[in-house]
Amino acid sequence: MDFPDDEKALLTALKDGDAVAFEVLYAHYSKSIFRRLVRMVKHIPLAEELTQDVFVKIWDKRVIIDIEKPFYYYILTIASHLVNDFYRKAARDQRLQDEILAASAQLYNPTEEFLFYKESEQVLNKAIDDLPPQQQLVFRRCKIEGKSYKEVAEEFNISTSTVSNHIVKATASIKKVFFGSKYGFLVLAISLLSNKG
Repeated sequence: MDFPDDEKALLTALKDGDAVAFEVLYAHYSKSIFRRLVRMVKHIPLAEELTQDVFVKIWDKRVIIDIEKPFYYYILTIASHLVNDFYRKAARDQRLQDEILAASAQLYNPTEEFLFYKESEQVLNKAIDDLPPQQQLVFRRCKIEGKSYKEVAEEFNISTSTVSNHIVKATASIKKVFFGSKYGFLVLAISLLSNKG
């Protein structure tokens, strides 16, 4: 990614609230970030929305930008965090999951895409069902129902470190189902699910 020759000057102006500097940086970087987000989330409308969110956050947090560091990598970090946050929310919100599936089904061939995502959802559910009983229960409580590690530890009378171990092992088992398969987009989601919320 090429950087503008006057990037430091633009970033300094941005930190001071210069809207023109922001527009120049947006014009230079937004397409690249959008393409990166499309590869991450495999969904064009969602990538468009996340791209806008990235730059809104940049504007809101402009005073903390380090002008000595490459701006592009700072943007990528924000984009990664937003994708992370999105999938965490999706994992805890069945309605949002349904909307993602329905919206994704509109890409390319609607019927084919809808069936693809419904099938992948079924594969994910089966992968969870195939976990050892305790891992399955802990995984569902933490990553599907959105309970904290502490809440689950108290429910099952185990330590939070044991909960964490169950989550790590369950996530590794589930990811094995998807590596090398056509459900690549779920690998990203599962990787994000393995992080503590």
